[in-house]
Amino acid sequence: MNTIEKKFHLLTKTNYTEIVELLRKLCRGRRFVLLKRALHSLHPTSLALLWDSFDEAEREMILGQLTSEYAAEFLTELGSDEREAIFRSKDTAWIFDRLEELETDDIAVILRELNPRDTNFILRRFDKNYTGKIKEILKYPEGTAGALMSSDFLAVSRHATIKSIVSQFQKLVKHDQLEDLQFTFVVDRGNKFVGYIPIRKLILEKSSRKAQEIMQPAQVMVGPEQDQETVAKIFKDYNLLSLPVVDSRGVLLGHITVDDVVDVLEEEATEDMLRLGGVTQDAPHVQSLGQMARGRLPWLTINLATQVLSAWIVTFFDETLSKVILLAPLMTVIGGQGGNATMQAVTVVVRSLALGQINGKNVSKVIAKEVGVSSLNGLAIGSFAAILVYSYTQRAGIAFCMFTGLVSNMFIAGLVGSLLPVVLRFFRLDPALAAGPIATTFTDMCGFSVFLGVATLLIGKFGGL
Repeated sequence: MNTIEKKFHLLTKTNYTEIVELLRKLCRGRRFVLLKRALHSLHPTSLALLWDSFDEAEREMILGQLTSEYAAEFLTELGSDEREAIFRSKDTAWIFDRLEELETDDIAVILRELNPRDTNFILRRFDKNYTGKIKEILKYPEGTAGALMSSDFLAVSRHATIKSIVSQFQKLVKHDQLEDLQFTFVVDRGNKFVGYIPIRKLILEKSSRKAQEIMQPAQVMVGPEQDQETVAKIFKDYNLLSLPVVDSRGVLLGHITVDDVVDVLEEEATEDMLRLGGVTQDAPHVQSLGQMARGRLPWLTINLATQVLSAWIVTFFDETLSKVILLAPLMTVIGGQGGNATMQAVTVVVRSLALGQINGKNVSKVIAKEVGVSSLNGLAIGSFAAILVYSYTQRAGIAFCMFTGLVSNMFIAGLVGSLLPVVLRFFRLDPALAAGPIATTFTDMCGFSVFLGVATLLIGKFGGL
């Protein structure tokens, strides 16, 4: 079994199926000793990635073989719906035993998912000091720095010696009260954050030196109400491993670690991507057919309404379409190209907004650039399409309508696709919404109007196309 343990320590695409089959085989044979060894040879994250591959009976057997420490880490790697399914089959004592192995920020995340009765039961089982730390995190709304922070940290007086700091650190580690500590935070008498000391520096400095002599001064910190997206940007801009959280008086409340921010970045990116498509956040495997349908129906309904508006614009040109029926199929080309160009502009601008790359100084330049790119592409695509249309119809009027329709539609697509996300952000609305019915419908309406309007003018002046 040792060979298997080494072979399966890291989950890859090539061994994914093999690992699942091995664990299933051990469950079916009820070979629990080997099952436990195989499970603990996997990283908890790997087991979380495999979790959907097992049925209910297999999951129960697997959970029964996990140590409390391993199970705690495993629970933090699961999604909230998967954790909820596990907790439904477990009592609060089982849940507490696993949460006891976690840091305060991870405990707070899971407690938010439980009902108030279970939350209160678990909080009462922690010691008074630890319960206070968890409640401090729970009082802040999800999506804020306060909800992300951990209260597990080492804070020392600025007058503390290196020898005393190392001694405190050793005691905390010995009692499993600190994990992944990168820094020691330095505070004054009022517990106000004044600086930090990297752990590696503690090892290199003389034991008689004081914290204030070797600390890095406090420069970057956030308040507990700060939005998590802003927190993630600060981590990225300053290449941080840990970020102190302080209140309005500068008192140190906790710190946010980079591993939590990685989750935030993934969450924000996923949310924006799904909203671009008008779908819900939850993964398909945890939603029923009805839930998925209900989640997408509102967007489809809005899209239907806006498409009806586009169709209504076309009815003003009934006479023109009846005279030149070939214009009808060409309209789909106009709409399709406009929609694609709009999505390109929206995607670029929404991403730039999310990364904080657009501000009041460069917003006009960004919009002008997107309009310019779309216009150049419109000239190229319009010319090519016009040549194809003329080659097929031998009618210069229709080719000219195609050219003007595409050029104008691509110009409008660049303008609307880049301007609308900025406007929505100004009014504190989600810029990703711009990729939906608003932008594409406006582009279609303008494109169809120009295309059919030019055709109407040419027919009126020359009697045909």
